[in-house]
Amino acid sequence: MTEALGVDGVPTDGRRARRHRSRDLAVDALLDLLDEGVLRPTAQQVAERSGVSLRSIFRIFEDVQSLHEAATVRHLSRVGHLFVPLAAEGSLPVRVRATVDTLAAVYEAVGPIRRAALRLAPESTVFQERLLQARAWLRDGLAGVFAAELAVPHAPPTRAAALEALVSFEAWDQLRTSQRLSAADAAEVLRDAAVALLA
Repeated sequence: MTEALGVDGVPTDGRRARRHRSRDLAVDALLDLLDEGVLRPTAQQVAERSGVSLRSIFRIFEDVQSLHEAATVRHLSRVGHLFVPLAAEGSLPVRVRATVDTLAAVYEAVGPIRRAALRLAPESTVFQERLLQARAWLRDGLAGVFAAELAVPHAPPTRAAALEALVSFEAWDQLRTSQRLSAADAAEVLRDAAVALLA
């Protein structure tokens, strides 16, 4: 039975609520699939996991990319509190440890959705912007925390770029997935390498 529209043709509150509920179920299902290691969740998999029909999903979202973009927004609302200013006090080893600890927490939380964003970015301005924002947060944070080490006389002009690459999500993902290190061991690798680079 089709729910009646209001006098202006807008869906009634009940229908709107069901649409929002279906949207939330689909987004949560996609995030769950990504967290479980499904690299390229299909709309059919999302429909099966969420209990929302495939037809309804494509009434709510233009395409799978739009669903991914909505999932990214939802995920960032959950993990946004992790994007804190990097600590700029203490000796070099203390600052490196604090920085790597913060980055490790962020990377572990955003890993599945970040991999999806990297995969979909060539066709999505939304993902391109999100990745640029994340990289700017990292770059600006490192510049502030390690300003003294990056500005020493005769320091290679590429030191800042090398540091950013060294502690990037891509480097973390390489250690965690390809080399299968634990989070603790991956963090130790980054700490040792960063201290060696900046000392």
